[in-house]
Amino acid sequence: MVPSRGTTIGFAWRTRKNLEEFNRAYKEGILKDVHPVTQLVNSLLGIVVVPKEWSPEYALWDKSLKDFQCEGWPMWDVICDNPKPNKPKTKNLGTLVWHLRNAAAHGGFKFEGRQDSHDLQEVIFVVEDRPSDHEPINWRARVKGDCLLDFCYRLANEVSQQQSQTE
Repeated sequence: MVPSRGTTIGFAWRTRKNLEEFNRAYKEGILKDVHPVTQLVNSLLGIVVVPKEWSPEYALWDKSLKDFQCEGWPMWDVICDNPKPNKPKTKNLGTLVWHLRNAAAHGGFKFEGRQDSHDLQEVIFVVEDRPSDHEPINWRARVKGDCLLDFCYRLANEVSQQQSQTE
């Protein structure tokens, strides 16, 4: 049974399915004049932002990034991590996703690598966060496009498992 789109798992599941179908159709040449990098950034809404906003109590968010690395997840290169005194450094998934959510909400994405490349391996996503519009950037991370795609797929799976455990 397909979960309702009104649930965290349903929205994340549909977003992952759309991303998979987009990538399949793109690789098969069915889709023309579309951009996989744009689709991947758009997919962050359903795979990262919505689950974090709708289900902030998941135990998943407390899991250490080192644990994910040991499980083979792609790692983000956090190149600036200077939180305010009352905020944590980026050591768990919840903090990483919180920064990604803020960056998505405030347009904190930049791209490095081959400009306008459609190949995710040639694009590096640079994500930036700041406490407010009037303060300097205090968090910045980088990840290659193909690693971000893998991260999104894995996170969607984890969200699905977490949601099914709480039901």
